[in-house]
Amino acid sequence: MKYPTTLIIAALFCSTAVAAPEPVTCDSPCDCHNAHGEGRWSVKTDASLPPTDASAIQAVTPSEMFGWPGPDAALTMQSERTGIENKWFALTGRVVELKVEEDGDLHIALHDATGDKPGVVVCEIPAKPQWCEIRTTVFSWTPTRFPFHTGTAKTLKFGKSPVIKLAWRESVCLRFCPFSRAAWLL
Repeated sequence: MKYPTTLIIAALFCSTAVAAPEPVTCDSPCDCHNAHGEGRWSVKTDASLPPTDASAIQAVTPSEMFGWPGPDAALTMQSERTGIENKWFALTGRVVELKVEEDGDLHIALHDATGDKPGVVVCEIPAKPQWCEIRTTVFSWTPTRFPFHTGTAKTLKFGKSPVIKLAWRESVCLRFCPFSRAAWLL
């Protein structure tokens, strides 16, 4: 039987076009290979530090943040910080979920430390050397063994849900979920 050439070419193109990125390998909390996240890279790698004057940092809870309006501008993968993303906040919340994303970044989901108001904030800790101490602390809450490989998001098990306080600047995730807000841990 003879197959049309265009069908064979189309099948080859489809099978190669959906190739998944290489799995991320984490040899330790601070050493991940093949980390490939690049969305809003300038925001994710922003090295600015919180203000030294504590009164310049507004205290906030996940439920308060959940009530804020969405982004004030259309965002792309190359967008710089905009609007409220330029302000510093002190976020206090109870850890309700931990994940290693397919790009090697850690995601910490926080809910209000007390009460049952709606809203979860997801803070991201990039797989970069400047975040080593924080990543080591977060992995210490889990029984994670190194090295490990992941090509998809991996939920981490942890014991008691700690209440933590973070100094951060909000950043809107491009995959915006109606039930959460995203923040890059800085």
